[in-house]
Amino acid sequence: MTARLRTTMAASVTAAALGATLSALPAAAAVATDPPNVPAKSDVVGVGSDTTQDVMGLDSGDLATSGFAANYNATDPKNELWSWDATGSATIKPSKKCDEITRPNGSSAGITALLADEASGEECIDYARSSRVKNPTTDGDLVFVPFARDGVTWAAFPKKDGGNKFNAPGDLSTEQLQDIFECAVTNWDEVGGKDAPIEPFLPQSGSGTRSFWLTAIGVTTPGACVDQSVQENSGEAVPAADRKNAIIPYSIAKYLAQSNGIGDDVRAGADLRNINGTKPVKKDKLNADFSAAFLRDVFNVLKPADLDNNSVSKIFGTNGYVCDHTEITKAFGFGVLKGDDCGY
Repeated sequence: MTARLRTTMAASVTAAALGATLSALPAAAAVATDPPNVPAKSDVVGVGSDTTQDVMGLDSGDLATSGFAANYNATDPKNELWSWDATGSATIKPSKKCDEITRPNGSSAGITALLADEASGEECIDYARSSRVKNPTTDGDLVFVPFARDGVTWAAFPKKDGGNKFNAPGDLSTEQLQDIFECAVTNWDEVGGKDAPIEPFLPQSGSGTRSFWLTAIGVTTPGACVDQSVQENSGEAVPAADRKNAIIPYSIAKYLAQSNGIGDDVRAGADLRNINGTKPVKKDKLNADFSAAFLRDVFNVLKPADLDNNSVSKIFGTNGYVCDHTEITKAFGFGVLKGDDCGY
């Protein structure tokens, strides 16, 4: 990875007080929540991607079941870290003394909100969560700061709730996935499955997972058979009547977090499947050897003017809190970026 601007300020907090708490994963489900109150204008506030909202946010559990915001704020910093969920109320008030805005749902919506804040100079939003890379045409001068590794694969549902038999096969090639999402293939028996219609689903248009997936499988325009309106990383978003024939892209890290009881479990029986003969999960972790085109970095997106801001660098810098607390990254199913690959 190319070198990035770095600050000389190291993080002023350490993992010592949190290490023991974070070492154990809970069995109970945890649900990510919005900030309990409207954050102060001086706090560091983010919006955007569903894929990374849990790891960057907080929930109702203890620190072991909470993301970076809850753990960082437990160190009593001067400027706290907050993360608004991708879904919830129609509007949010990002920070105090700021106008309400439409809640940004997805990477692109979060990036658009950050760009608007940069243009206005209001300093109501400080970062955007993104599961896609920078688009130089639309994303202006924003800086995409990587902090973890993820992958995207496809998920299918059993023919009966709780069953282990599928209409879909266990493995698809990149070419077969392209044919399915272009609607050139419409029955599972054409790709090694049972004689049943294929029901393809894609996340909403602002989703970073959607744009990454389509690029990975080589699809520019999805076919007319594809439902393009579901919330990403949610089996529950697929209508129950369609699930036995459905195929949806799914963040591997998000799936692992849901299956481990960290984050709200909305899989609804969805099961991760292989691509090009390779499993997405190995020993209950993201398979680092998964098909390369389907592995991705995830990012926190910053305004260039904020890179030298102490409150920002302490969180997102190479020596900042996020890069220094890989136990949180791993707890939420993500792979760790080592050394200079993490932060800026």
